[in-house]
Amino acid sequence: MARVVKDWDAFQVAAPPLGGAESVKGLKKGRRVSAGELLARHPDPRLGDVHAPVSGWIGEITEREIVIRRDDAAVGEPPRPRALAGLGPADLDRVLKELGLDRPEVPFGDALIVTTLDPEPGLTWAPALFGEQRETILAGLEAALRLWPGRRLVWVAADPDQAPPEAGRVVAGSGPYPAALPAVLKKRITGRSDPKAAGVLDGRALYALGRAWRTGLPLTKTILTLGEAVYLAPVGARVIDLLTFANLVPGPGDAVIRGGLARGTTLSRLERGLDRNAAGLHLLRGARDVAFQPCRKCRECDRACPAGLTVSRAAERDPSEWLTAPDCFRPYLDGCLLCGACALACPARRPLMSLIRLMVP
Repeated sequence: MARVVKDWDAFQVAAPPLGGAESVKGLKKGRRVSAGELLARHPDPRLGDVHAPVSGWIGEITEREIVIRRDDAAVGEPPRPRALAGLGPADLDRVLKELGLDRPEVPFGDALIVTTLDPEPGLTWAPALFGEQRETILAGLEAALRLWPGRRLVWVAADPDQAPPEAGRVVAGSGPYPAALPAVLKKRITGRSDPKAAGVLDGRALYALGRAWRTGLPLTKTILTLGEAVYLAPVGARVIDLLTFANLVPGPGDAVIRGGLARGTTLSRLERGLDRNAAGLHLLRGARDVAFQPCRKCRECDRACPAGLTVSRAAERDPSEWLTAPDCFRPYLDGCLLCGACALACPARRPLMSLIRLMVP
């Protein structure tokens, strides 16, 4: 199990994705930029602005990304640290957005849940973050309690001794997947089904909050699992460069998964820059050569579902029907937590997670 965060710096080109953000006035090809310099502002108040992950020269600007050719000697407009400790919730929320952090889903009710567990198979960063990076994690907790004052802190951990003094309740977390998935934890603790898991913070979210709280500087790096290790990598680092470094270059029939192995999505463009929400990269050998089989009517998907849904009523139908008559399937998926447990349990390897994503927003 990975317990050390390695700082990955082996790149010469970065392409931070814009994701709908609008580049700042005066930004153009050939301009010098400093690490942390503001590149684009996002019009959505829930999504963080975009900053240069490294000093260098602007090589290209498209609607999708800004390509930066690395040059550590280049100087643009270096960011100035922001003072966060004295800010109230509204101002802190605004400044965190300006520093590049996406706003976590605002919790309903009085509980703020922190989980120290890895959320799904293939993601291994939690032990490292709650171990060697504990000071930054606790700084993130301080920022979270400032954002949402008066919330009752629920701490979920395999080892109850990990809980800080602020925790009003400690919950033992264990069991097979999807027991540690934030949406499943939320339902277990509050009794309310919430696929977005509002008010649940994991190690990556707390680490990003903690770095901003401690430094006052923009978010330019992100934590992810890559192969057998955990890395702190620049936002915008090209996926292909990371895979090459880790000896995970895909061949014919292979697939690269962004995220965890239960809920991740397949990447089609490996030259794309890493976004700040990418929690992992995985290479699956021969994944594209696997043929889906007809439903066996075994109902393993129903038994695996933590929400108690009759997924089999939809799984046994031909995938083309999901597209032509979607309203017929939605009643069987009402309350779906998007955990992917049904797909993991399916012995016929039917593409249940991909199909459910078409039905459940």
